[in-house]
Amino acid sequence: MRRQLKALIRKTFGKNHTMKSQASVITFLACVAFIFVVLCFFFSFIEDYIHRNDGPDPSYAENVIVVNPPDSWKDYAEERDLYFWLGLEEKDTDAVFDVFTFSKWMKEYDAFMVVVFPKDFDEKVLVKKVEERPEILTFISTDHLEYEDYREDFLDNEMGSGYYQYLSDKLGVNLPSGEQPLIYTEAIKNEETGGMVRDRLSRMVAPLLFFVTIMYTCMLIAMNAIAGEKERGTFASILMTPMSRGTIVLGNFLGVALHALIPSAVCMIVFFPASIGGFFGVLALSLSMIALMSAITIMISCMSQSIISAQTAFLPIFMIVLVACVTCMQPSTANDINKFIPIYGHFFGIGDCLMNTASFLPILVCVLSSFLLAGICLLVAKKLLTTEMFTVAVESKSDKEIRKAMERAKRQEKDYVSRARAKVFGYRPMKRKSIGGFLIGHAVLPLALLSVFQLIAMIPAVISYMKTTESVRFLRMFRELSSLSAVEDAVSESASLFSEFMTNHWFIFFMGLGYWCIIGIYMLIVKLLERNRLSTMGFASSEELAGKDASAKTWTPNPSFNKGKGRAAWKNYLKGMLLGFVLITSVYILLFLTGQVSFKGFALRNDSVGLFFLYLLMWIPQGATEEIMMRGYMLPRIAGRFGIPFGIFFSSMCFSLMHAGNAGFSILALINLALIAALFACIALRQGHIYTVCAMHTLWNFCQGNLFGLEVSGNPQSASIFASAPTKMSSDLMSGGTFGPEGGLCVTIVIVIAFIVLFATGRKKKEAPSEEMAEVSVEA
Repeated sequence: MRRQLKALIRKTFGKNHTMKSQASVITFLACVAFIFVVLCFFFSFIEDYIHRNDGPDPSYAENVIVVNPPDSWKDYAEERDLYFWLGLEEKDTDAVFDVFTFSKWMKEYDAFMVVVFPKDFDEKVLVKKVEERPEILTFISTDHLEYEDYREDFLDNEMGSGYYQYLSDKLGVNLPSGEQPLIYTEAIKNEETGGMVRDRLSRMVAPLLFFVTIMYTCMLIAMNAIAGEKERGTFASILMTPMSRGTIVLGNFLGVALHALIPSAVCMIVFFPASIGGFFGVLALSLSMIALMSAITIMISCMSQSIISAQTAFLPIFMIVLVACVTCMQPSTANDINKFIPIYGHFFGIGDCLMNTASFLPILVCVLSSFLLAGICLLVAKKLLTTEMFTVAVESKSDKEIRKAMERAKRQEKDYVSRARAKVFGYRPMKRKSIGGFLIGHAVLPLALLSVFQLIAMIPAVISYMKTTESVRFLRMFRELSSLSAVEDAVSESASLFSEFMTNHWFIFFMGLGYWCIIGIYMLIVKLLERNRLSTMGFASSEELAGKDASAKTWTPNPSFNKGKGRAAWKNYLKGMLLGFVLITSVYILLFLTGQVSFKGFALRNDSVGLFFLYLLMWIPQGATEEIMMRGYMLPRIAGRFGIPFGIFFSSMCFSLMHAGNAGFSILALINLALIAALFACIALRQGHIYTVCAMHTLWNFCQGNLFGLEVSGNPQSASIFASAPTKMSSDLMSGGTFGPEGGLCVTIVIVIAFIVLFATGRKKKEAPSEEMAEVSVEA
């Protein structure tokens, strides 16, 4: 038996563990990325520690700039001769958050800090009884970490025990108890940075590396041991040998454990404990962890018929253990009970051993319980190998071939690549993707692109705010937003903050550029990644608009273009502008007739003309972008896999949910936006291109916000030709409230009527003589 056991151990330890699937590779890459992020986080502490111990730098700045100094401060500074000792410089500005100007001043005057007083400081303080705490802001240079300490010294000596005492003693100001009139960020405490870094590395990074390397190695080897033998058809020959089932399990277990010892030893060398007790503690915990993971993976390998099924079964365990490791990094998890439990006890125990703070009893209980669980898993694995279900095939060769043939025929029937469910704009799927990744990718891509380019557009807008007196109001909106705890209030305030951006020239200008960039990105995706023509996203060429197949160079009748009479793209765009204007005007007339809004006359001011034209230039690519994302790109690709009905539903719901964060969003707004999206999708399908719906979308938004002065999906407009206001009898159910007409029943009525007209005209075309063919073909 000993010779057989050694042979099995040697066979498992030296086994070629080439992966049969990509599951574990993906897991490994995800773990590497996770560890990389964690290491980057800790490297920031190490870098701070290195810079902290660089020693004094003769280039350190020592001066202080005081902005808007009140007379009381000037008197105090002259009395203490601070202009000489601190190198004080005085400046005046209304933009108290203009960090760009402050940075320029600090470089110009070789200063490390800017102290900003409000212009009405004395008026608030010299009333003898301060009811409201006045705000004093401090900004420091980020060139050196020591500037945090410099600021603390300045605040303690010149403000806390100096200026505030001067106000109280000399001027008789009664400051609020416990509240000095000062706002500043807390200084970073760097005195124990080195110990903090070592503690973080030992208690977080090191245990995580132990877990990841051991689990990955066990999965890599064990799944290829027994499950791999079954998949290759060689396990039956092993069972026919004189070896017992227990010997087979034990031999493979020890081979896996020996493999896992290698990365564990490397981790111990990298994070070598500082004491003998810590070394033996880490060694015991590592061995028990290796035993537990090896036993679990061997048991799963015995249960599985192939490497892929074994890896799939182990992946949830892998991820659960990683989640447990992450929870161990939270201070609230480190209680005494958790240190006795395997996995938790391993994580905390390794960290404690590396930091010389370990207790003997928790480690002993954790190690013994781990070996006990490993033994139970091995007994289960042995029992599994005595069951016919887990050792031999339950199907005959002919039955297996018949089953595989039936499965192959079923897969071919469902194969959307060889047989697309629908061909919208001539698009046919060419690659097979998982359902989850496919749907999530299509849903997330528009949100990701819009979020990135909206954030980029906010940067110049924020810079422009910081250089004006509006910076105070703008920053207070941010402060109020951060103090909200209710989700509804946070969403509402976020929408209000975004509405503030919608009045900024720079934001509108860069959002217009961003929309053009998004259009370009989608074109690159289609041309370079998919290697398709742009017509597959609704950009039909002039030949295709006229009914000519550009690839086959033959003419095919197209009922969407007046029985083969082609219409240029710009004519279809003009048609869409007219339809969009008619739709939104119908909504406005209905709002007016039902008493929901009142017309206030001409509203465009001279100072808003520039913003008005920026809006006009922004709405053109904005409407086209959303149509390209939803109807041009998403709809054909979803329909090609799942069919046109689901394609319309999915793209419409994505479009509707994309506006869920806007102010005033409601269930009725969700339904209305989905109906609008479905209407545009049906029109695009009817016509075979998106030129018309792009123009409809642009005119719908432009007329809604900048012609009639209504909210556009929760975003109020500030440059409108006409002004409209809700009446006293206005109902949110009819008018949409703060979300705008798209959240009310008036839009519902107009869109339903538009659907009726669309279907009625479509029925007439079907009754016409049929040299006409549907542009969108659905294969059975």
